Amino acid sequence: MFLSRIEIPWEIARNPYDLHRQLWRLFPGEEREGRSNDAEARQGFLFRLEDRRTGQPARLIVQSRCTPEPTTGLVISGAREFSPQPQSGQRLAFILTANPVKTISDAQREAKPGKQSEKCRVPLIKDEDRNLWLARKLAGTATIEANYILPHAPLHFRKGNRGGKLVTVTFDGILEVSDPLRLVSLIENGIGPAKAFGCGLLLVRRI
Repeated sequence: MFLSRIEIPWEIARNPYDLHRQLWRLFPGEEREGRSNDAEARQGFLFRLEDRRTGQPARLIVQSRCTPEPTTGLVISGAREFSPQPQSGQRLAFILTANPVKTISDAQREAKPGKQSEKCRVPLIKDEDRNLWLARKLAGTATIEANYILPHAPLHFRKGNRGGKLVTVTFDGILEVSDPLRLVSLIENGIGPAKAFGCGLLLVRRI
């Protein structure tokens, strides 16, 4: 796998929905993903927004299976290959920007023409619930020794004529590995929903 640092002009980065589409331009030979659930192997890439300020280029970390190719308008400021090899019992620092949610019954379903599902996702607001969400995602893979939760302002985006909002947080802490192979799978495939908006990339390092 490869980790790259990418800069994207503000004109594109101002709408988070456009970031994912623009990043695909770095990987012209990659097939678009067709996964139906998080358990399937991921193609393509994951990314994390490092810095996004009004009027300034957005800075991102992108994890991919192949090296990004230069393309007009996007700046590749660095890329390196890496191969995670965690060990059972090893303690690692981790950072993860995620969209912790729960699925509930949609009480307003009848009032929404064309809606097919009786379920909908809602964000988790309490840190206790967010910690439990992360613990479930890592169950059987690693245990969390310490964790600091940094909340972010709601992420507003537009998709065509429709608007949307995500509530994201960054988990920053220390974990102990219990199943190295499963941890590598989570690193490769990401954690949780909203990956097209920069969520799910699990970065770990030795301590």
